[in-house]
Amino acid sequence: MFILIFLAFMATNFHVSVTDQIQVIIWISLYLITNFLIGFHPFSFNWNIIRLISIIMILYLSYKNLDQSIYLMSLLTPFSKDKIHYAHDFEIKSLNFYRERSTILYLNDLKSDLNDFISNLDENNDFWLSFCFYPDLAIYNIDNGMRLYICDPILVNRDSDPLLLSKFITNKLDIMIDFYYLDDSIFDSEDAVIIAKFTEIELL
Repeated sequence: MFILIFLAFMATNFHVSVTDQIQVIIWISLYLITNFLIGFHPFSFNWNIIRLISIIMILYLSYKNLDQSIYLMSLLTPFSKDKIHYAHDFEIKSLNFYRERSTILYLNDLKSDLNDFISNLDENNDFWLSFCFYPDLAIYNIDNGMRLYICDPILVNRDSDPLLLSKFITNKLDIMIDFYYLDDSIFDSEDAVIIAKFTEIELL
């Protein structure tokens, strides 16, 4: 009985449907009444059937409401922190390029820089993020300087895993040097950087 009441309590507290809350309360009341009456008539077929139906209905309504609550929570966090998500996999409602910002990620301190970057993001927003590799920071603002885009834009937020992002970028850099037939020594410079451009987005 305690488990049934607990499930019903969870359902009525996590879901906003007043109709469902009333139904859960009614079925709990019916269950308690039939349980009391069966104490006087333990072999009553009708009361046992009503109690069984009330148990089934309480479990069903609890499951339905909790399942919907989990779905609603998934809409608040549409992408997982344990996986890299490309921007083109999502429908984006708005993308504020006029508010685009940049941050510098040094290759020789990539994990630490990513950790600082993620921890400083606004916890209430999601972000569109692109990466561009520069073998030397000095040519960042030079139009004809060498720069290489290392992957399609991805989505991140405050819950993203910096270590996962670091491994992702490192892997993309390895693919980049193979694709352009570059030498690994391009990464040896202390001024080799990745410019990460990011802007707030709103998902559909």
